[in-house]
Amino acid sequence: MIKPEAEPACSDQALAQLCKALGNPIRVTILRYVLDHPDCIGNEILLHLPDDGPHAQSTLSQHLRQMRAADLLDAYSDGAAVCYRVNGERIGWLCAALAALRSSC
Repeated sequence: MIKPEAEPACSDQALAQLCKALGNPIRVTILRYVLDHPDCIGNEILLHLPDDGPHAQSTLSQHLRQMRAADLLDAYSDGAAVCYRVNGERIGWLCAALAALRSSC
């Protein structure tokens, strides 16, 4: 696992930015879905969101854009489709940073 100290951008600010990216329950749901379904496309994600989730492609796109900006998700093109997978290194860093935070309590 990647230790938070190993990343140059390791700081309270970096951790806060990741937490902010996951600060919306819909984005946590999206992250869980992509973890379970790597290489999925946006329409698949949209169809599997809860009934109270966003049902507009543009809203989903905004959530995905925020998660990509935080490096939580990687995206690549497969023809006309954009496929998503979780950035394992970034999630590993987040887990390590949260564990370090817990150990300091």
